[in-house]
Order: sequence, then structure tokens, then C-alpha cells
Amino acid sequence: MNDLYQQAIQAEKYLYADSQSSLAKMRLFVELACHELGRHFKLKPPVHGDLCNKINMLSTHGSVEVWVTDTMHRLREAGNRSVHLLEVNGHYVAQQQVSRGRMQALMVELHDLAKYVANKLLGVRDSELAEWCEPEQTEIAEWVTDALNGQQDASFALAEYCYAQLAALTETGDEKWWNKTLYADRQRDLAYWLEKAHAQGHPKTWLLLANSYASGKLMQTAERDAKLCFKRALETDCDGQAAYDYGVYLRNQQQSTLGWEMITQAAAKGHHEALMAMQEKTAGTADYSAWVQKGLTSEQLTAYTLDAFHKLETYINTPDASEEEKAILHKQLRSAVITGSAKRAPGMAFIQAYVDGHGLGNKLLTQPEMAEKMVASYDALPGCLSYHSLLFAVICSGEGHYDVLRKIYQRALSQSVGEDAQADVKFKMAQQAIAEFKLKKKVATPTKMHILLKEAADAGHKEARAYIHSAEGKALLKKSGYETAGRMRPKSAVQKAKDKKKRQSAKKARKQ
Repeated sequence: MNDLYQQAIQAEKYLYADSQSSLAKMRLFVELACHELGRHFKLKPPVHGDLCNKINMLSTHGSVEVWVTDTMHRLREAGNRSVHLLEVNGHYVAQQQVSRGRMQALMVELHDLAKYVANKLLGVRDSELAEWCEPEQTEIAEWVTDALNGQQDASFALAEYCYAQLAALTETGDEKWWNKTLYADRQRDLAYWLEKAHAQGHPKTWLLLANSYASGKLMQTAERDAKLCFKRALETDCDGQAAYDYGVYLRNQQQSTLGWEMITQAAAKGHHEALMAMQEKTAGTADYSAWVQKGLTSEQLTAYTLDAFHKLETYINTPDASEEEKAILHKQLRSAVITGSAKRAPGMAFIQAYVDGHGLGNKLLTQPEMAEKMVASYDALPGCLSYHSLLFAVICSGEGHYDVLRKIYQRALSQSVGEDAQADVKFKMAQQAIAEFKLKKKVATPTKMHILLKEAADAGHKEARAYIHSAEGKALLKKSGYETAGRMRPKSAVQKAKDKKKRQSAKKARKQ
């Protein structure tokens, strides 16, 4: 499939040196892929019309996954923008500004699309193909020649390359191999090519200058510092990258209020990292839903996870709803899960497993299967979600995964509302620890065992009270059978004899 290969290779080649050419090649790849997939699935009539219509034909046919056609549309739209004039402050410019992070994200999507085509048309399994890696810079000499001949894109590409090289040299630890001389050489390289690109009028140099000053890779001067460069970069900030970077810089400079204003501005423009920051900041407040909706509008993948989890919580926390209301909530939940899974949003496997494990989806999972899938995927969930109590309850309803249970215990406890709920978490943690000890003869606990049981019982937990009045419970509370400081293990006969001798000696000493 040489035509597809050539388009993809050229898109990667021009990724940073000429982002507009790269985007155009990505669009051509999508169009060629539409025809190849159309022939493979035997579409009648064959795909035709403009590219938007071709993608929609694949989508209507139903043989192509939703995430594939969504990816095609995103690459198509980015390619379209790359060949049109852009109006900035009343002036039309041909040069489109696309951040390095955005170009990398689009390249990852192109690579995922290429893997899909290889799987469908050539039978290559997805597991046999590696994830996309940033290409090695092998054309530095060619860039230098172009830059010296006045090509501003080549100068800027060299500046970005030097910035990345310098960033790698700032890493510390056992693998640190560089020295001060090499670091100074890289600084001079960055300064030279960045100033050259700036003198040639490249519009992205203000932001790279700002980040270079902000991170200490270049020294600020009285005439030009990080703040000045950030403010100049904001004048042409179309995608919110400059506002986000400026906001992060201001927060690091202890100017939190202004920093959050900049991040809010970036989020309003649809910048995904800024949206994530705002979602985490407003979690639990009235503004949270609005930022999730903005994320959905901007096709932020994390927003699909947040939306599905919110609908799951709503369904779980409305047990008194009428049958009609319950049916509506169920439909909304399933729709959100299907959409999030189709978009391959992070952590959706966790929500999907819970839904399937409780008979709310198309599949039906057993309790061990549900717990296994949730444990395997919970790390991918956004940090602003309060999922720990949900996972805690699922693990406690079965067997295994004790280490995960111990890890999430404190978060699950803090997310439990009310004294009764917290007492139940403490008792379940104690139960699981006792079961683990009986199985392995040793166990690590997040809190001393007798404290867990006593606090649960004091809060009125019936099962905890019943247990501490049992023979096993009494032995545990007296600490005559177990040690519970970090590890719980039965005392040996020798240790018991030593303890008894100590108690007798202490008693004799008191009488004297």
C-alpha cells in the first residue's frame, strides 16, 4: 500500500519543520484510506464526493468503528484549516500556528488510523504494531541549509530541536551523563536558531522564547523576559497553548490568581490540558459540569470519561426514582458509556466493567470478572474522579486484590458520607485483612487491626460489634493472639513466654 505509506511518511517528515504540509499529507492519507476501506467493505455505491461525504458514507455503512470516522473527521478538519487563510486582528495570514503538542496528538491519531487499516486490509494484529514514537531527527544538515537560505520554518524546527535536546540534559539522577560545557553548547545552539527564526518573523518564536526563559534554558534580559514574550505570544494565540503555558508559569511564580485566569482563558479556547486543569479545580462545585460540557464540545477524551462516570453516579445515587425515571437514567448511562468506549476515552474500561457487572450493559460479567477489569483499568481514570469507594465495594464483595484494597482504603474512607458508611468501610477492611492473614499467615494493614474493629463497633456497626464479642475478636482486641502494628502474625510460644515473664517481673517490681 505504497500510496498510503508515502503520505504517512511525509506527514511525519514535515511534522515540525512545516506543520501545514504535514497536515495536508494527513488529510490525503485519510482520503486514500476512505477509498481503500470502501473497496474492502464493498460499499455500493463506491465512496465519492468530497472527503466529508466519503467519511460519512463509511460511517453510515456501519462496518467502520465510530472512533475511526471521528479520527478521520478531525484529521480532515485540521488539513482543511492548513490550506486556508487565517484572519488575525483584521489581517489575513497564510501561516497557521499549530502547537507541537497538537501536532504530536494528530500524528498519534494518524498512526492509530494506519494500524486500523493494516488490521482490516492486511490482517495485521494490533498487538504486533508498536505505538507511535517521535521520529529521530536525521535531517539536521538539510534543515541548517534551508535555514541559512532564509526559510523560517527550518530555523524554527532547529530551535525546537535544540530546545528538546536541552530539556533532555536537565534530567538528573544516575543516568545523568552531560557536563556543563555540553550544556552551555546546547544553550548557544538554542539561542542562535531561536533568534534567527525570530528575526525571520516566525510567529511561534514568542512562545518558544517565553518557555525558554521560563524554564531557565535561556537567560532573561532587561529588554526581554518571560512575561513580555508570553504577552506577545498571546496576541496570536488561537489554540490556547500560549495562555496555558503562561498560566502554568504564573502559578509557579506564586501568582496563582492571574495564573488561573490564563488557564481559564486557554480552556475556553478548547485547550485539552487547560480543560483538564479546570475540571480538576472545579470538581465538586457548580462550575464542574460546564467544564465537562466544554470538554465534550472540544472533543477532549477525558471529558467523555467524566460524563459517563457522572451518569453512573447519578444512576447509583437515585435508588428512590420511579421506574420511568430509572429507565431514562439507564438510557443516558448506556449512551454515555457507548460513546466513551467508541472514543477510547481513558479509564472507560472501568465504567464499562461496573455497568456489565451489574447487568446494566449488553454483556454480563461475573463478580470476579468485573473486579479484575476494574482493578486493571482504575489507574487510567482521571484523578478528579471519586471512584475509590466504588472500587472498594466491588473488591470487598468478592475475593482477592487485597493490595489494591489497602492502597485505596484511605481515599475510599474519605469518600464515604456519614458515620455509618465510614464504619462499614473500616469493618470491611478488617474483614479482608483477616481473610488475607488466614490465607498467607501474614498481612500488612493500613491501620492497626484492633483500631479498625473498635472504631467500627463504637460507631454502631452491628457486624463489628458481633465480631469483637466473639472469641476470635476478643483475642484480637487483647492483642494476645496477633500483633497488628503494620503486620499481623501469630505470636510464637517463645515470644508469649517472654511476654509473660516480663509482666510477672513488672508486677513483682510494683509490689516492692
